[in-house]
Amino acid sequence: MTRTAFFAVAMLSTTTAAATGAGAPAPSKLAPGVAKEMTEAIVVANKALGLESWPMHGAQPCIDRGGQGITAKEVTTDDTRKCTAGVLAKGFPELGKSYVLAIPMASIGPVTVIALGVGDSQGWAAYSCDPDRKCLPVKLSAPSKWGKRIAERQAKACAETTTLWFPADQRACPTSTAPTAP
Repeated sequence: MTRTAFFAVAMLSTTTAAATGAGAPAPSKLAPGVAKEMTEAIVVANKALGLESWPMHGAQPCIDRGGQGITAKEVTTDDTRKCTAGVLAKGFPELGKSYVLAIPMASIGPVTVIALGVGDSQGWAAYSCDPDRKCLPVKLSAPSKWGKRIAERQAKACAETTTLWFPADQRACPTSTAPTAP
């Protein structure tokens, strides 16, 4: 085999491995429709769960979180799953195809909502934020503060066995992350 042929075979195998591997880089741009739907799914879930001060903006949650402090009520995993599944039932055709939702749970109920890209959108994610801000998807590998923050949230959500995933049978976790009991 000539030196040129050897080099071509080596480059082809390296390129093929990078394109098909789990560690493949995120696409340079997220499809605008997927980005919009990820953001909308987060907002719908936040409103339904009473997160991110949405109730103060007129949203009526489908779960009763009570008040603050000693008047707060515990919200179960089942309540959270039923409520979220109900609001996501229609209108989110890319859920499970281009992204999944993770809802980390605390002892008193849901904490936040994270949208994590899968398939062609792998490497992109969005994190819930206040109603007056945009929750735009960012690259998980971005060197920005927001990119690093979302990557940390993904790692934590993947490590916890109490995290709820939508669809329930899909997760968007690095292969080296194994869930641990709380």
